[in-house]
Amino acid sequence: MKKQLHIAVLLWSLALLFPINGTAQEPQNSGFGIVTSPLANVHEEPLPKSKLATQVLMGDEVKILSKQDNRYHIAIPSQGNQEGWVQQEAVQLLKENGRAYLNPNRRWIVVTLPKTEALILDKTGNHTVPLYAGTRLPVLQQSADSYKVQFPDYSVAIIDAAEAMPVKSTDPLLNDTTPEQLAATAKRFQGILYLAGGMSEQGIDTSGLIYIIYRIHGIPISRDRALLKTKAERVSKKELRAGDVLVFYGENQGLYLGNGRFLQAVKKRTVRQAGIFDRRFNKSLQYGLRLLGAGPDENKKIGDMTADEILIAQARVAGLPLGKRIAYWAGRFIGTPYDPDPLGLYVRTNRIVADEKADCMYHVFRSVELAESNTPREAIDKALALRFLTTGKLVDGLVTNYDERFQYGEDMVTSGKWGKNITTELGSVETIPGSRGKATVDILPKKTLLTRSLQKGLQDGDIVFWVKDPKKRAVEEIVAHLSIVHIRSGKPYLIHAAGDKDRDGRPGGGVVKEVPFAEYVRHMKFIGAFVTRFEQ
Repeated sequence: MKKQLHIAVLLWSLALLFPINGTAQEPQNSGFGIVTSPLANVHEEPLPKSKLATQVLMGDEVKILSKQDNRYHIAIPSQGNQEGWVQQEAVQLLKENGRAYLNPNRRWIVVTLPKTEALILDKTGNHTVPLYAGTRLPVLQQSADSYKVQFPDYSVAIIDAAEAMPVKSTDPLLNDTTPEQLAATAKRFQGILYLAGGMSEQGIDTSGLIYIIYRIHGIPISRDRALLKTKAERVSKKELRAGDVLVFYGENQGLYLGNGRFLQAVKKRTVRQAGIFDRRFNKSLQYGLRLLGAGPDENKKIGDMTADEILIAQARVAGLPLGKRIAYWAGRFIGTPYDPDPLGLYVRTNRIVADEKADCMYHVFRSVELAESNTPREAIDKALALRFLTTGKLVDGLVTNYDERFQYGEDMVTSGKWGKNITTELGSVETIPGSRGKATVDILPKKTLLTRSLQKGLQDGDIVFWVKDPKKRAVEEIVAHLSIVHIRSGKPYLIHAAGDKDRDGRPGGGVVKEVPFAEYVRHMKFIGAFVTRFEQ
């Protein structure tokens, strides 16, 4: 079992190291090439007027299957090994320097507009070449408004930073693309002419449109509808969300934009919007295919995960900054029932791991412990070091000194064990009466928390300790609630165990959820907050 587990972890680690084409296959000198032209047509047969099968972009790796006259028979790994014929001059055979060019450890960007112009810097004088959406290139240098990139022939070019973005991970656990981002990117393709087999600004069909939108956002999919069905989650018309692929009777497809609208490339016309409730489509729409997000196993709540699954997930996110790892593990609790036990289930049962339920303090404890460790066993060791004013003690797997644990959030803030207190660094503070040996403390008041500058200063994994009104606090208690920051599309969200404890004969309850930071602050019952941050 250990041997199998180590192999699984190794495979996941290799997957992280090869995010560019979604494959870890090593290029070989004799059988692989790299596309050097901005765009190359791939035909079904090695004939001048053969039907267009697909297109390939500059920098794409292709497998050379054979050669006939001045054409290569190729398979395209990034398109599910789709085969076809391409002009020889569009492909350069890979040698040692080609391997260096494709090194996945380089910084890569992807073109996000249907078409842009790159400024070439060479001895013949500056000139421009077109680049098409989905083109991936390694970055040599970045400025505030541009990227200096390298082409496969090792020439250097400048691209406007607003027309590209860093390549995202192909791992669904690490890719943070939202449905709204997919829809926004798709709308840029409206008006492009229809071309069967096309996937660029020169012409596109619906399968090419769907493929290139997902490629821009780092999500590898197939252009083949039958293969898409095997990889996607099937959803009904009522469950549709932006980014879902629509399946109609016959061969028609569409890309859902939300609010009943979708995009498709109309034969002999252009990419245009239509409505799923329009007379033409209302009865022909069968269902949607959801490709965005992790699969069922990767969406498991942490309480449903085995130790092996936790270990594999730890390996997959090991390369992320600590703050992102904290936010990741906080997110794995979403949907977990709130722990209504006034003492806490983990304390009541003297356990370190009690993932089946979570209150706000346990949620923070466990998220940080898993993020700071590489194995489930190490997470327990971290718990013994972090949860206690002293050090936790285990006897026969049970904690014997939970009376020495952190019971007050303010003690966590001042201990140094739970990150650096960055409260005064984030914005204007307010001084209020303290407790636990502190005459006064500085907090971020509600008006500061609602400012755009503060919210921009928050990072993944920041811990927010919510502060009670002094008139309402219990003796010795300032902090009444804890939560963890998650940045999505540049905006802060809060992941927290939201609920009530059992009290006065009334049952408590709730769930771990994620809510927009600003919305939470506007409606909260607290007067402000402390914020701490773990530094890498």
